[in-house]
Amino acid sequence: MSLATICGVTVLRSLVISMIGVFLSRHLSQRIDTGYSKRSFTLFLLILSPFLVPELIVGYAWSLISLKLVHYPFFIELIYASLVLLKVVPVGIVCFHFSAPPVISPEADFIQKSMRATSASISGMKSRWSFLLWKTMQRTIPVWTLLFLLSFQEFEMASLIYRDSWTVWIFDAQAGGVPITQTISFLTGPLIIELLIISGVLFLFSRLPHPPRLNPPSNVKKQSLIASVLSWSYLLIAFFAVVVIPFSLTGWGGVLSLGSLFQNQLQLAGILSECAWGLLYGITAGIAAWGLASFFFSKNQSRILKVTGFLCCLPGLCGSLTLALIMATLFLAEYSRWLYDTPLALFIALVFYLFPRAVFLKLIFIAQWQNDSLFLAQLLSQSKNHHQAIKGGRLRWAVYGNMQYWAVVILAFWSYWDVIISSILAPNHTMSSAVRLYGLMHYGQNSILSAMTFLSLFIPVFVSILLLPVVKYLWITVSDRFNMNQTV
Repeated sequence: MSLATICGVTVLRSLVISMIGVFLSRHLSQRIDTGYSKRSFTLFLLILSPFLVPELIVGYAWSLISLKLVHYPFFIELIYASLVLLKVVPVGIVCFHFSAPPVISPEADFIQKSMRATSASISGMKSRWSFLLWKTMQRTIPVWTLLFLLSFQEFEMASLIYRDSWTVWIFDAQAGGVPITQTISFLTGPLIIELLIISGVLFLFSRLPHPPRLNPPSNVKKQSLIASVLSWSYLLIAFFAVVVIPFSLTGWGGVLSLGSLFQNQLQLAGILSECAWGLLYGITAGIAAWGLASFFFSKNQSRILKVTGFLCCLPGLCGSLTLALIMATLFLAEYSRWLYDTPLALFIALVFYLFPRAVFLKLIFIAQWQNDSLFLAQLLSQSKNHHQAIKGGRLRWAVYGNMQYWAVVILAFWSYWDVIISSILAPNHTMSSAVRLYGLMHYGQNSILSAMTFLSLFIPVFVSILLLPVVKYLWITVSDRFNMNQTV
């Protein structure tokens, strides 16, 4: 199949997935209760877990099932589209939950509907379209755009389940030895589609009387019993399909085969080295991306810097494949070729890739930080009494620093499991574990590969938990010393 045909298939698939995803996200967002109760935290984990599970593991687990349906391509396509849908819906739920309410109030909407039978100007077609835009499209179109981009740029599951996608087509061409100058030309069509979608959202934002923002959670109306049952049913199905099945197919077999893996010292050393490189890339790129997001999108930052920060988000919004090929083209130029075989190109690409995700997390956390707890914690941490300052530092960690730590952990986790950027830009001697696993997964499933996958997943989780008390101690200590220097 030609690239144009495959790109058209991907667009059609992404349109269907994003439209269904917006519908589900809007209704499921009402399931999130206000506040920070234990039930709300558990519900958030249930909602977000399908998105946090790496696509590589999901594709690897479902590839064996898809092979048994090789004579039924329709069912394979249905499985792949459903998996992508289940992974992007959590993003839409978060967007609808934290986004600002429509500028059209329920009272104004009621008045407009009541006067449709009259000849008043408010009942005209122009007013109806205006009400539809400000009431529905203001929130729906940005969320739909984000879901479309995520499904349009998906790569790992499409490759392992053998589905047609422009990302797989171009990546296979590049891996097959096509010159980078020719491969970069293949991006023209997909890049135009992505830029048109992003430009449309920017045009919509430019027509808004107030810039879009993220608000703290507001009270939500109670759902009916049927709606509540359907919502919980979907969440359980998504959790079972994207979390339980992949980990039951790979995790249990991987745990049983860890002993055989540990006996092969050469193979174990290789996977540990690759995991270490992946962690190094992920942690440094995650910290850099979060720092840039904090700089460009802080609460009191100027409009010029915020616009500059948004422009820096464009490379990451265009997808990892586009970003990796562009960075490879730049670093293979005559004046910078000597830097290509260094980690610099990979680091820069990962930072650009994570930057829009870091901005999204930053905007959500800003909405959470605008409360009295943070203000009181800052006052207490500035106390001249040493014990009160320590308690203030601990309170600031609980309401401010803890969120930042887990934001960097999530960013590092995304970078750790990235395949495309690491495969194209990483030097041969610093390859990450995700790239090696991706190559091995095309040869089928076996217990040793499952053990390697389980170990690669366990290591970053273990490191993040291990570093939590260390970072917390350093946060409180540095904060206390900084406040003491200010009061001296």
